[in-house]
Amino acid sequence: MNKYLKIITPIALLIVAGFVAILIVPKWQQAKTAASVPVSDGSLQDFYNTAQQLAQAPAPAASTTASFLAVGDIMLSRNVAAKIDEAKDVDLPFQNMTDILKSTDFNFANLESPVAAPGTAPIVGGQSLTFGAAGSSLQGLKDFNFGVINLANNHAFDQGLAGLDYTRSLLDGLNILHEGTGDNLNQAWTPAMITANGIKICFVGAAYGTNTGGSEAARYVAETSDTAHLKTAILQAKTICDYTITTMHAGIEYTATPNQAQITFAHAAIDDGADMVIGAHPHWVQPIEKYNGKYIFYSLGNFIFDQEWSPATTQGLTLKITLSQTGNNLQGQKSQAQLESIQLIPVILENYSTPRPATPAEAKSVLNKIGITYGRLP
Repeated sequence: MNKYLKIITPIALLIVAGFVAILIVPKWQQAKTAASVPVSDGSLQDFYNTAQQLAQAPAPAASTTASFLAVGDIMLSRNVAAKIDEAKDVDLPFQNMTDILKSTDFNFANLESPVAAPGTAPIVGGQSLTFGAAGSSLQGLKDFNFGVINLANNHAFDQGLAGLDYTRSLLDGLNILHEGTGDNLNQAWTPAMITANGIKICFVGAAYGTNTGGSEAARYVAETSDTAHLKTAILQAKTICDYTITTMHAGIEYTATPNQAQITFAHAAIDDGADMVIGAHPHWVQPIEKYNGKYIFYSLGNFIFDQEWSPATTQGLTLKITLSQTGNNLQGQKSQAQLESIQLIPVILENYSTPRPATPAEAKSVLNKIGITYGRLP
């Protein structure tokens, strides 16, 4: 073989191999890419096909949480009103709970005292069993993050229909939602829906009855005996909300355990689809029950009240409730909200007007009375 041919042949082979590599490697790389991400060839049709493939891929799940504080009875009349007048400060009753009340997305309470009817003086001081608060005192609720208020309680008609309507109108003016009363029974049973961080939470409330008003009051205040309306209201709430809470104002005052009427109503609410039941009225903290996997708080006791004549009436329980929800933002689909945690925060009422967080020893005493060892529920 010519010596020049021996030299040229390897060089030619190398050149040929290079051309082969140039032709093959891009096709291999393209095939690898196409297996993971759609690749467009530049045509309008191919761009459309690629977009359709991407739209069908599952969107990343988005998670959100919302928290609120549920507290017991708030009464802004009588000696609480006297303390507010003395301080010239509607925020006085809430001030020792500032950090806790403002740590949530919103708060919930039972408002035990209607506002004094127009043309009627508020009830300040004394021990009258008829309540009538100053309209200005409701500003304290707004200042401390209360977004939903229950009005269905035995004092709802203390100022007659005029007082109840005035109370509702003032709350409306403050953009505070309310439940349990209305222009008629259907409205009284209509769920109050609040949205916190995208989570829709419904409240449905009822009371065992009212101290005054009789059959007239029964046309405007939801009652716990009305199981037909209860079921309808909860079913309605389940269609519009991600989490449904039923509130009840029932039981026997100054007792440590729920009576059968409380138990029957609470169980019916859970059976009808409520996710939680929160109770008030006994003025004492009562036990917690887990029924069919859902929590029932039979009584949270007092939160703002002037009943300092016994240790039990100066003790209350607040609940810091956190809900979570996972949804698909791209497709607009959401799961039902789930209970993430409940922090139990006992409070002590002082100065005939003001609650404060309990000390560790005081908190242990309150929780031990209802058989709870730890301050958090799963």
